[in-house]
Amino acid sequence: MNAQAEKIREYLEQFYSPEEWPTLRWQAEEWSKTLPLEGLRVLDGTPIYRNTLGKYMALLAAGAEVWVPARPGMPSDSATMHQLEEFGIHRAPRGMDDFDILLDCSGQFCELHPRLGAAELTRTGVHRYVHPHHPVILADSGRIKRIETVLGTGEGFFRALKQLGHTELKGQRLLIIGFGKVGRGVLHQALKEGMNTTVADVEDKRNMLPEGVRFVDATDMDALNTAILSSWCTVTVTGRISALRRVLKAELIIPSPVLLANLGVEDEYGAAIPEWRVLNRKKPLNFLLEEPTSMRYMETTMALHNACALELLTADLPHGCLLPFSDVEERLLHVACSSGLIGPDVKLVTEGEWV
Repeated sequence: MNAQAEKIREYLEQFYSPEEWPTLRWQAEEWSKTLPLEGLRVLDGTPIYRNTLGKYMALLAAGAEVWVPARPGMPSDSATMHQLEEFGIHRAPRGMDDFDILLDCSGQFCELHPRLGAAELTRTGVHRYVHPHHPVILADSGRIKRIETVLGTGEGFFRALKQLGHTELKGQRLLIIGFGKVGRGVLHQALKEGMNTTVADVEDKRNMLPEGVRFVDATDMDALNTAILSSWCTVTVTGRISALRRVLKAELIIPSPVLLANLGVEDEYGAAIPEWRVLNRKKPLNFLLEEPTSMRYMETTMALHNACALELLTADLPHGCLLPFSDVEERLLHVACSSGLIGPDVKLVTEGEWV
Protein backbone atom coordinates (compact mmCIF):
# COMPACT_ATOMS: atom_id res chain seq x y z
CA MET A 1 0.00 0.00 0.00
CA ASN A 2 1.08 3.58 -0.53
CA ALA A 3 2.17 5.71 2.43
CA GLN A 4 -1.19 7.45 2.92
CA ALA A 5 -3.18 4.21 2.97
CA GLU A 6 -0.61 2.58 5.23
CA LYS A 7 -0.82 5.49 7.67
CA ILE A 8 -4.59 5.06 7.96
CA ARG A 9 -4.22 1.31 8.47
CA GLU A 10 -1.73 1.81 11.30
CA TYR A 11 -3.99 4.40 12.93
CA LEU A 12 -7.13 2.25 12.78
CA GLU A 13 -5.33 -0.80 14.14
CA GLN A 14 -5.25 1.04 17.47
CA PHE A 15 -9.05 0.75 17.63
CA TYR A 16 -10.08 -2.34 15.65
CA SER A 17 -8.88 -5.92 15.49
CA PRO A 18 -8.32 -7.31 11.96
CA GLU A 19 -11.48 -9.42 12.35
CA GLU A 20 -13.60 -6.28 12.77
CA TRP A 21 -12.78 -4.95 9.29
CA PRO A 22 -11.53 -7.80 7.09
CA THR A 23 -13.25 -6.67 3.89
CA LEU A 24 -11.75 -3.18 3.70
CA ARG A 25 -8.31 -4.57 4.59
CA TRP A 26 -8.60 -7.21 1.87
CA GLN A 27 -9.84 -4.62 -0.63
CA ALA A 28 -6.94 -2.28 0.11
CA GLU A 29 -4.38 -5.07 -0.25
CA GLU A 30 -5.86 -6.27 -3.55
CA TRP A 31 -6.18 -2.81 -5.05
CA SER A 32 -2.67 -1.79 -4.00
CA LYS A 33 -1.37 -4.43 -6.45
CA THR A 34 -3.24 -3.12 -9.51
CA LEU A 35 -4.05 0.56 -8.73
CA PRO A 36 -7.41 0.43 -10.57
CA LEU A 37 -8.31 4.04 -9.67
CA GLU A 38 -4.88 5.56 -10.32
CA GLY A 39 -5.14 9.23 -11.25
CA LEU A 40 -8.92 9.40 -10.78
CA ARG A 41 -10.55 12.09 -8.65
CA VAL A 42 -13.21 10.61 -6.35
CA LEU A 43 -15.69 12.60 -4.22
CA ASP A 44 -16.97 10.56 -1.27
CA GLY A 45 -20.07 11.82 0.56
CA THR A 46 -20.20 9.11 3.24
CA PRO A 47 -20.72 10.53 6.77
CA ILE A 48 -17.26 11.16 8.19
CA TYR A 49 -16.49 9.16 11.32
CA ARG A 50 -13.43 7.25 12.48
CA ASN A 51 -14.47 4.02 10.77
CA THR A 52 -14.96 5.90 7.47
CA LEU A 53 -11.19 6.29 7.33
CA GLY A 54 -11.03 2.58 6.47
CA LYS A 55 -13.09 3.32 3.37
CA TYR A 56 -10.69 6.06 2.33
CA MET A 57 -7.76 3.71 2.96
CA ALA A 58 -8.95 1.32 0.25
CA LEU A 59 -9.60 4.14 -2.24
CA LEU A 60 -6.16 5.62 -1.61
CA ALA A 61 -4.58 2.17 -1.96
CA ALA A 62 -6.29 1.94 -5.37
CA GLY A 63 -4.49 5.12 -6.45
CA ALA A 64 -7.47 7.47 -6.20
CA GLU A 65 -7.30 11.15 -5.28
CA VAL A 66 -9.90 11.21 -2.52
CA TRP A 67 -12.07 14.25 -1.80
CA VAL A 68 -14.80 14.86 0.78
CA PRO A 69 -17.13 17.87 1.13
CA ALA A 70 -15.55 20.77 3.02
CA ARG A 71 -18.88 21.39 4.76
CA PRO A 72 -20.59 17.99 5.04
CA GLY A 73 -24.35 17.93 4.69
CA MET A 74 -24.43 14.75 6.77
CA PRO A 75 -23.63 14.34 10.47
CA SER A 76 -19.88 13.95 10.98
CA ASP A 77 -17.32 13.65 13.75
CA SER A 78 -15.35 16.88 14.16
CA ALA A 79 -12.24 15.13 15.49
CA THR A 80 -12.06 12.92 12.39
CA MET A 81 -12.69 15.93 10.14
CA HIS A 82 -9.60 17.61 11.59
CA GLN A 83 -7.47 14.54 10.78
CA LEU A 84 -8.32 14.35 7.08
CA GLU A 85 -5.43 16.44 5.80
CA GLU A 86 -3.00 14.34 7.83
CA PHE A 87 -4.19 11.27 5.91
CA GLY A 88 -4.08 12.90 2.47
CA ILE A 89 -7.82 13.49 2.09
CA HIS A 90 -8.79 16.69 0.23
CA ARG A 91 -11.68 19.01 1.16
CA ALA A 92 -13.95 20.02 -1.74
CA PRO A 93 -15.58 23.47 -1.55
CA ARG A 94 -19.27 23.79 -2.37
CA GLY A 95 -19.85 24.01 -6.11
CA MET A 96 -16.72 22.08 -7.11
CA ASP A 97 -17.75 19.83 -10.01
CA ASP A 98 -14.58 18.31 -11.39
CA PHE A 99 -14.72 14.65 -10.38
CA ASP A 100 -14.34 11.39 -12.25
CA ILE A 101 -16.43 9.36 -9.78
CA LEU A 102 -19.01 10.33 -7.18
CA LEU A 103 -19.64 8.05 -4.19
CA ASP A 104 -22.82 9.71 -2.94
CA CYS A 105 -24.89 9.31 0.21
CA SER A 106 -28.54 10.40 0.39
CA GLY A 107 -28.24 12.11 -2.98
CA GLN A 108 -26.33 15.07 -1.52
CA PHE A 109 -24.47 15.67 -4.76
CA CYS A 110 -27.01 14.53 -7.35
CA GLU A 111 -26.61 17.85 -9.19
CA LEU A 112 -22.94 17.16 -9.98
CA HIS A 113 -21.65 15.76 -13.27
CA PRO A 114 -19.07 13.04 -12.52
CA ARG A 115 -17.27 12.00 -15.69
CA LEU A 116 -17.71 8.24 -15.19
CA GLY A 117 -20.80 8.15 -12.97
CA ALA A 118 -21.96 7.78 -9.38
CA ALA A 119 -22.77 5.18 -6.74
CA GLU A 120 -25.51 5.93 -4.20
CA LEU A 121 -25.20 4.44 -0.72
CA THR A 122 -28.75 4.82 0.63
CA ARG A 123 -32.33 4.11 -0.31
CA THR A 124 -33.19 7.67 0.73
CA GLY A 125 -30.99 9.06 -2.02
CA VAL A 126 -32.40 6.94 -4.86
CA HIS A 127 -35.37 9.24 -5.55
CA ARG A 128 -32.95 12.11 -6.22
CA TYR A 129 -31.54 10.22 -9.19
CA VAL A 130 -34.75 9.94 -11.21
CA HIS A 131 -33.30 11.01 -14.58
CA PRO A 132 -29.50 10.95 -14.21
CA HIS A 133 -27.24 11.89 -17.10
CA HIS A 134 -24.72 9.22 -16.13
CA PRO A 135 -24.70 5.70 -14.65
CA VAL A 136 -25.73 5.46 -10.98
CA ILE A 137 -25.03 2.18 -9.17
CA LEU A 138 -27.28 1.56 -6.17
CA ALA A 139 -25.25 0.10 -3.31
CA ASP A 140 -28.39 -0.13 -1.14
CA SER A 141 -30.09 -2.74 -3.29
CA GLY A 142 -28.10 -5.87 -2.48
CA ARG A 143 -27.69 -8.26 0.45
CA ILE A 144 -24.60 -6.55 1.85
CA LYS A 145 -26.47 -3.38 2.80
CA ARG A 146 -28.67 -5.53 5.05
CA ILE A 147 -25.67 -6.16 7.31
CA GLU A 148 -25.42 -2.45 8.04
CA THR A 149 -29.10 -1.55 8.08
CA VAL A 150 -30.49 -4.64 9.81
CA LEU A 151 -27.71 -5.42 12.27
CA GLY A 152 -25.66 -2.23 12.50
CA THR A 153 -28.33 0.46 12.71
CA GLY A 154 -30.43 -1.55 15.13
CA GLU A 155 -27.45 -2.16 17.40
CA GLY A 156 -26.47 1.52 17.16
CA PHE A 157 -29.97 2.63 18.17
CA PHE A 158 -29.75 0.73 21.44
CA ARG A 159 -26.18 1.84 22.12
CA ALA A 160 -27.42 5.43 21.76
CA LEU A 161 -30.38 4.88 24.11
CA LYS A 162 -28.03 3.44 26.72
CA GLN A 163 -25.56 6.30 26.29
CA LEU A 164 -28.44 8.67 27.08
CA GLY A 165 -29.01 6.77 30.33
CA HIS A 166 -31.85 4.46 29.27
CA THR A 167 -30.21 1.23 30.33
CA GLU A 168 -33.19 -0.67 31.78
CA LEU A 169 -34.90 -1.85 28.60
CA LYS A 170 -36.34 -5.23 29.53
CA GLY A 171 -40.14 -5.12 29.53
CA GLN A 172 -40.34 -1.55 28.20
CA ARG A 173 -42.86 -0.85 25.43
CA LEU A 174 -41.26 -0.02 22.08
CA LEU A 175 -43.18 1.04 18.96
CA ILE A 176 -41.33 0.69 15.64
CA ILE A 177 -42.95 2.67 12.82
CA GLY A 178 -41.79 1.16 9.53
CA PHE A 179 -40.77 -2.42 8.86
CA GLY A 180 -38.17 -2.35 6.13
CA LYS A 181 -34.54 -3.35 6.62
CA VAL A 182 -33.88 -0.92 9.48
CA GLY A 183 -37.16 -1.76 11.21
CA ARG A 184 -36.28 -5.45 11.13
CA GLY A 185 -32.93 -4.67 12.68
CA VAL A 186 -34.44 -2.62 15.49
CA LEU A 187 -36.93 -5.42 16.19
CA HIS A 188 -34.15 -8.02 16.19
CA GLN A 189 -32.23 -6.07 18.83
CA ALA A 190 -35.39 -5.18 20.80
CA LEU A 191 -36.26 -8.85 21.19
CA LYS A 192 -32.71 -9.57 22.37
CA GLU A 193 -33.20 -6.80 24.97
CA GLY A 194 -36.47 -8.38 26.13
CA MET A 195 -38.63 -5.42 25.13
CA ASN A 196 -42.41 -5.47 24.68
CA THR A 197 -42.56 -4.55 20.99
CA THR A 198 -45.17 -3.38 18.49
CA VAL A 199 -44.62 -2.74 14.77
CA ALA A 200 -46.61 -0.25 12.68
CA ASP A 201 -46.53 -0.08 8.90
CA VAL A 202 -48.70 1.18 6.03
CA GLU A 203 -48.65 -2.36 4.62
CA ASP A 204 -49.97 -5.40 6.45
CA LYS A 205 -46.81 -7.08 7.79
CA ARG A 206 -48.47 -9.33 10.38
CA ASN A 207 -47.40 -12.53 8.64
CA MET A 208 -43.77 -11.36 8.70
CA LEU A 209 -43.57 -10.80 12.46
CA PRO A 210 -42.29 -13.31 14.99
CA GLU A 211 -44.65 -14.61 17.64
CA GLY A 212 -45.47 -12.15 20.40
CA VAL A 213 -44.93 -8.97 18.36
CA ARG A 214 -48.08 -6.90 17.82
CA PHE A 215 -48.97 -5.07 14.61
CA VAL A 216 -50.70 -1.70 14.07
CA ASP A 217 -52.00 -0.34 10.76
CA ALA A 218 -50.10 2.94 10.33
CA THR A 219 -52.85 4.32 8.09
CA ASP A 220 -55.33 4.09 10.99
CA MET A 221 -54.82 7.45 12.71
CA ASP A 222 -56.54 6.55 15.97
CA ALA A 223 -54.82 3.18 16.30
CA LEU A 224 -51.39 4.64 15.53
CA ASN A 225 -51.69 7.53 17.98
CA THR A 226 -52.96 5.18 20.67
CA ALA A 227 -49.94 2.94 20.08
CA ILE A 228 -47.56 5.91 20.30
CA LEU A 229 -49.09 7.24 23.51
CA SER A 230 -49.04 3.81 25.16
CA SER A 231 -45.38 3.21 24.29
CA TRP A 232 -42.32 4.01 26.37
CA CYS A 233 -40.40 4.85 23.20
CA THR A 234 -41.44 5.29 19.57
CA VAL A 235 -38.87 5.15 16.77
CA THR A 236 -39.48 6.00 13.12
CA VAL A 237 -37.74 3.97 10.42
CA THR A 238 -39.93 4.56 7.34
CA GLY A 239 -37.18 6.08 5.18
CA ARG A 240 -39.58 8.83 4.04
CA ILE A 241 -39.43 12.53 4.85
CA SER A 242 -42.38 13.77 6.97
CA ALA A 243 -43.95 10.31 6.73
CA LEU A 244 -46.16 10.93 9.79
CA ARG A 245 -47.18 14.53 9.17
CA ARG A 246 -50.81 13.70 8.34
CA VAL A 247 -51.46 11.11 11.03
CA LEU A 248 -49.90 12.38 14.26
CA LYS A 249 -52.01 14.13 16.89
CA ALA A 250 -49.29 16.56 17.90
CA GLU A 251 -51.38 18.19 20.64
CA LEU A 252 -51.44 14.84 22.47
CA ILE A 253 -47.97 13.58 21.66
CA ILE A 254 -45.92 16.71 22.46
CA PRO A 255 -46.90 16.89 26.17
CA SER A 256 -46.75 13.10 26.65
CA PRO A 257 -43.82 11.34 28.39
CA VAL A 258 -43.12 9.11 25.37
CA LEU A 259 -39.54 9.10 24.09
CA LEU A 260 -39.54 9.94 20.38
CA ALA A 261 -36.63 8.91 18.18
CA ASN A 262 -35.81 8.89 14.48
CA LEU A 263 -33.40 6.61 12.65
CA GLY A 264 -34.01 8.01 9.17
CA VAL A 265 -31.73 10.48 7.41
CA GLU A 266 -34.74 12.76 6.93
CA ASP A 267 -37.17 14.16 9.53
CA GLU A 268 -39.92 11.53 9.48
CA TYR A 269 -42.17 13.21 12.07
CA GLY A 270 -42.96 16.39 10.14
CA ALA A 271 -43.10 20.05 11.15
CA ALA A 272 -45.91 19.62 13.71
CA ILE A 273 -43.50 17.86 16.08
CA PRO A 274 -40.75 20.35 17.07
CA GLU A 275 -37.08 19.38 16.98
CA TRP A 276 -36.65 19.61 20.75
CA ARG A 277 -39.34 16.94 21.27
CA VAL A 278 -37.38 14.24 19.42
CA LEU A 279 -34.14 12.75 20.74
CA ASN A 280 -31.04 14.17 19.02
CA ARG A 281 -33.24 16.94 17.55
CA LYS A 282 -34.71 14.66 14.87
CA LYS A 283 -31.31 13.55 13.55
CA PRO A 284 -30.74 9.78 13.43
CA LEU A 285 -30.36 8.78 17.06
CA ASN A 286 -27.30 6.63 16.46
CA PHE A 287 -25.50 9.67 15.02
CA LEU A 288 -24.98 11.07 18.51
CA LEU A 289 -22.47 8.26 19.05
CA GLU A 290 -18.76 8.55 18.34
CA GLU A 291 -19.29 5.58 15.97
CA PRO A 292 -22.95 5.50 14.80
CA THR A 293 -22.60 2.05 13.24
CA SER A 294 -19.97 -0.32 14.62
CA MET A 295 -17.11 -1.00 12.23
CA ARG A 296 -17.91 -4.72 12.09
CA TYR A 297 -21.38 -3.98 10.65
CA MET A 298 -20.41 -1.00 8.48
CA GLU A 299 -17.21 -2.05 6.76
CA THR A 300 -18.64 -4.47 4.19
CA THR A 301 -21.13 -1.84 3.03
CA MET A 302 -18.30 0.68 2.65
CA ALA A 303 -16.29 -1.88 0.69
CA LEU A 304 -19.26 -2.44 -1.65
CA HIS A 305 -19.68 1.32 -2.16
CA ASN A 306 -15.98 1.48 -3.04
CA ALA A 307 -16.31 -1.50 -5.39
CA CYS A 308 -19.02 0.36 -7.30
CA ALA A 309 -16.30 2.85 -8.29
CA LEU A 310 -14.54 0.06 -10.18
CA GLU A 311 -17.79 -0.98 -11.85
CA LEU A 312 -18.10 2.57 -13.19
CA LEU A 313 -14.87 1.97 -15.14
CA THR A 314 -16.80 -0.50 -17.32
CA ALA A 315 -17.22 0.85 -20.84
CA ASP A 316 -20.65 1.75 -22.22
CA LEU A 317 -22.65 1.51 -18.99
CA PRO A 318 -26.15 2.88 -19.64
CA HIS A 319 -27.28 6.11 -18.02
CA GLY A 320 -29.71 5.50 -15.17
CA CYS A 321 -29.88 3.48 -11.96
CA LEU A 322 -28.11 0.11 -12.00
CA LEU A 323 -27.61 -2.77 -9.57
CA PRO A 324 -24.11 -3.79 -8.41
CA PHE A 325 -22.56 -6.77 -10.18
CA SER A 326 -23.59 -9.88 -8.21
CA ASP A 327 -20.14 -11.49 -8.30
CA VAL A 328 -18.65 -8.45 -6.55
CA GLU A 329 -21.13 -8.75 -3.70
CA GLU A 330 -20.54 -12.50 -3.37
CA ARG A 331 -16.78 -12.00 -3.15
CA LEU A 332 -17.12 -9.38 -0.39
CA LEU A 333 -19.61 -11.52 1.54
CA HIS A 334 -17.19 -14.44 1.37
CA VAL A 335 -14.42 -12.34 2.91
CA ALA A 336 -16.74 -10.99 5.63
CA CYS A 337 -17.96 -14.48 6.56
CA SER A 338 -14.64 -16.29 6.38
CA SER A 339 -12.39 -13.68 8.03
CA GLY A 340 -14.68 -11.51 10.17
CA LEU A 341 -16.52 -11.60 13.47
CA ILE A 342 -19.97 -11.35 11.90
CA GLY A 343 -20.20 -14.61 9.95
CA PRO A 344 -23.20 -15.99 11.91
CA ASP A 345 -24.93 -12.60 11.78
CA VAL A 346 -24.44 -12.38 8.01
CA LYS A 347 -26.21 -15.72 7.60
CA LEU A 348 -29.04 -14.43 9.80
CA VAL A 349 -29.76 -11.41 7.59
CA THR A 350 -29.20 -13.14 4.27
CA GLU A 351 -31.01 -16.38 5.04
CA GLY A 352 -33.26 -15.61 8.05
CA GLU A 353 -37.02 -15.97 7.80
CA TRP A 354 -37.96 -12.48 8.97
CA VAL A 355 -34.76 -10.58 9.75
